[in-house]
Amino acid sequence: MRALFGRVGLAILVCTAVVAASVFALNRYIDQRVDGIPRVALTTAPTTPGHGVNFLIVGSDSRKFVSDQSEYNAFSDAQTQSAPPRSDTMMVLHADGDNSYAVSFPRDLWVDIPGKGQAKLNAAFNDGPQKVVDTLQSDFNVPVNHYLEVDFETFEGIVNAIGTVPVWVPGVIKDKFTGLGMLGPMCLQLDGAKALQWVRARNIQILDPVKGTLDRDDGLRWSPLDATADIGRIKRQQDFVKKLGRIAVQRTLDDPFIAPDIVDALLPNLHADRGFDRSALNALVRSFMGLASGGAGLEFETLPWSDPGKPVGGQSVILVKHPDADAVFARLRGEVVTEPAPSTSTPTASAAPVVIRPSDVRVRVLNGSGVTGAAGDADQALSNRGFVSGGVGNSTGGTVAKSEIRYRPEDAAKAQLVAGLVAGADLVPDSTLVGGDVVLVLGTNFKGIASAPAKDTAAPVAPTLTPQEACDQSP
Repeated sequence: MRALFGRVGLAILVCTAVVAASVFALNRYIDQRVDGIPRVALTTAPTTPGHGVNFLIVGSDSRKFVSDQSEYNAFSDAQTQSAPPRSDTMMVLHADGDNSYAVSFPRDLWVDIPGKGQAKLNAAFNDGPQKVVDTLQSDFNVPVNHYLEVDFETFEGIVNAIGTVPVWVPGVIKDKFTGLGMLGPMCLQLDGAKALQWVRARNIQILDPVKGTLDRDDGLRWSPLDATADIGRIKRQQDFVKKLGRIAVQRTLDDPFIAPDIVDALLPNLHADRGFDRSALNALVRSFMGLASGGAGLEFETLPWSDPGKPVGGQSVILVKHPDADAVFARLRGEVVTEPAPSTSTPTASAAPVVIRPSDVRVRVLNGSGVTGAAGDADQALSNRGFVSGGVGNSTGGTVAKSEIRYRPEDAAKAQLVAGLVAGADLVPDSTLVGGDVVLVLGTNFKGIASAPAKDTAAPVAPTLTPQEACDQSP
């Protein structure tokens, strides 16, 4: 028996060493790839602790990847192939864990570009990314801490590294300019090439035999899919990026060793500011973590805008809509806006405290208890009590004696909420944590998730999903 225990113990030690070495090698590999990102010399704002990190993300229309006639027809012509890259998409992502917030800035937004005067926001990028950084700061008081530029080839590669992404196509559609053509209504799984056509298309038409305009080329009647070409495209881009992020996070949680494929697709063709490092990448990753396992996750919004109803400066433009946009800018600045509690005595009553609920907490469970299936059981029990699942896995340290609840210092309240259900667990602050608001490591002392009083006596009725909703939630 002692010999058997020795062999089992040795096997556990070997497995632990292999896993630890693999994780170390993976982290080291990612560090090396981050160090190799092409850099752009920019002056950016320093980060302010407690105010999140702002990433200016620009989708460049660089066509250097075009290699065959089909790609040339879809993305190039004699003029665009030789022209300098322009901004195809512009977004500011405020990375702040579960409070992350991404705002798309329309290309036709009328702004005052420093040193250049009034023009469309897209014109700022024509003079380089520094002009965009300066314009956002001077016009809207929005600081940019890091800059990321993604081209068409990179976008395709990321989608292909993930696999495919489901998209609900509302009918038979086409776009003559990108070559996009899809049947619908149905849920389609898009690979990188089709996904790029989908998010780039500005002139999608949907088959409309009743009200559509006759197309003499095919003899069918078509109507525009989007009321406003650029704004409609932004909405498609936001929906797609959110799905892509959800799928990437979930598949990486299920299989961490897919990460190198995603890294290889993203980083080689990415351009970033000189200050972008592993900690910045981690902040960016954490902003997407809540998208997995049913979490609300990263919010997307288009900057509120208005149509002036006439040309401005001889151009068709849109304007910032005040005061609607002011709250958006405040969130991008990391300003905390609190609503005071109703006063019951004097006008100086203090604001209501922030209440943390289980639905606000994403928990990743790692099994170090030595009991097969314990992490899955604990994850299900926490989900039954209203917590958001961050996935399950095995502890890289192998079997541990005492359960731990690991958390970033700013998530102490969330960790306390979990601790109330896990007897005998130690609270362990960890500022480097990635993978959840709270990581519960099950030890050999783990006796299960404590029961909590049910809020409802009747069993909830599962909602009936429409085909589009089912598509949006599919893996």
